[in-house]
Amino acid sequence: MSAGSHDAAPHAAIVRDDDEDDHARYLVRNPLRVHQLLRQLVEQRALLNAHIGGRDQGFPSAVLEIDEAQGQLLLDGSPHEATNRAAEQAGYLLCLARLDRVLVRFHVHHLRRERNGRHLAFRAPLPDSIVHLQRRELYRLETPVTASPLLLLPAADGRVATLAMRVVDISGGGLAITTPAACPVFGMQKHYEAELSLPDGPDLRVGLVACNQHIQTLPNGTQVNRVGLRFEHLPRGGDRAIQRYILRIDRQRSARRNGDG
Repeated sequence: MSAGSHDAAPHAAIVRDDDEDDHARYLVRNPLRVHQLLRQLVEQRALLNAHIGGRDQGFPSAVLEIDEAQGQLLLDGSPHEATNRAAEQAGYLLCLARLDRVLVRFHVHHLRRERNGRHLAFRAPLPDSIVHLQRRELYRLETPVTASPLLLLPAADGRVATLAMRVVDISGGGLAITTPAACPVFGMQKHYEAELSLPDGPDLRVGLVACNQHIQTLPNGTQVNRVGLRFEHLPRGGDRAIQRYILRIDRQRSARRNGDG
C-alpha cells in the first residue's frame, strides 16, 4: 500500500522540532497509550508527513503496521529513491499526522529499508513517546511560497528601513520567519510591534515575543536563522483573519490533492 491511498496529510498541522518545550505537557510516554495511538494511525489509514531530520524536506507516508512484540513499526517509503536515501542518512524522521483532527507527532530513528509488496518501506523501533495535541489553535500551517503572509518590522535598533520577512508557518498562537544566518534581527524574549500582512487581507498590527531560534540548513545548502514568535496581542478580529487564511490554504491543498484544483 502506498502513501497515496491514505487520507489527507496534516498540512495545517505542521509543528517543528523547536516546539518541543511548548508542547511538553502533551507528551505521551505510557507505552500502552503510545501503542494505542500508533494502532489508530494504522486503522484510520492516516497519512502523515515525514520530515527528514526534522527539516522542511519530507514526503507523505503512513504507519503500515506495528509489531508490539518486536517493538517495531513499518513506515511507508517514498516513491523517489533520492528521498529514501536522504531519510536513511538523516538519522531520524519527524512524523506528523492527524487522529480525529488532533495532531500527533513522533520521531522515528534507525530506519531500515525493506520491500512491502511493490513498494519500499522502512522498519524502525517504536517511538518512546508521542506528542498528542489537544488544542486546535496550536495547529500550524506551513505557508506556500506563492501565498505567504509578510511580517513587516519597523525601522529600529540601527535599521534605517522597514524589514519585510516571509512568514514560513503560522497558527492562532504565533508564527515563524527566517532571516539570513549572518544577520540576527530578533533578541530572545524581547517584545516587538510589527505589521502582519495576510495575502487575502487585512493588515494586522500585532505584538510579538521572540521565543526560540535556530540555524536551519535548506536543501540547497543555504543556512538561515529560523525564529519562532508568539503573539502577545492581536487586533480585534485578528485571530479570525488568521484562521480564515489557514482554512483557505488548507482547502486549496485538499482540492489539489483530490484533483479539483
